[in-house]
Amino acid sequence: MFIVIDGIDGCGKSTQVKMLAKFLAQQGRQVVTSKWKDLEYVEKLYIGDLLKRFQDGTVRIPPEARTFLLAADISNRLSSSIKPALKEGKIVIGDRYIYKVIAQGIARGLEKPWLVELFSFAIEPDVKFFLDIAPEQAADRIESYRTISFYEAGMDILRGEDRRRNFIEFQSRVRKHLLELAAETGGIIIDASRSQEKQHSELVRHISQVIVS
Repeated sequence: MFIVIDGIDGCGKSTQVKMLAKFLAQQGRQVVTSKWKDLEYVEKLYIGDLLKRFQDGTVRIPPEARTFLLAADISNRLSSSIKPALKEGKIVIGDRYIYKVIAQGIARGLEKPWLVELFSFAIEPDVKFFLDIAPEQAADRIESYRTISFYEAGMDILRGEDRRRNFIEFQSRVRKHLLELAAETGGIIIDASRSQEKQHSELVRHISQVIVS
């Protein structure tokens, strides 16, 4: 089974991936997690390394170029870890997937049909969770432990130097398109404004309904 957890920056995706993976492992399942820009892929293709260099805005690249890099990262994840693990009968939990990339691309002015076609190589997850949260709350969460990054704030397309303000504006656009994608693809929307435990309980409830014992 391939499970994906997606959402805007700061919604808590990585936390829920870890909690769900731990729960399933405790149930005796073989679980593999696949993370966006993981160090494993930096070592293999340097894709993640390139993306991290661009993240702070030191070097700016067009939206199309950034999307190509993210597509390359996802393609590599699929071939090197996700598909092999699924073939072995394991449960794979994806920390971010094509939906956020598509939503970000649309928010940056790219055409949706072009983006959807670009990611036509990606396999369809069995279950898709979209963690939904107000951008203001997401900004608070990020700023509690680090600085909002250049691209998270959409500084490449928005005017002004106020990263928090731009973050809220840009992520509001991304959120809108993510919710549209969730509706179009049968994704399950999770209220990420609640506690980690309440979110986790809802994820477990949904997963328990579809996993065959």
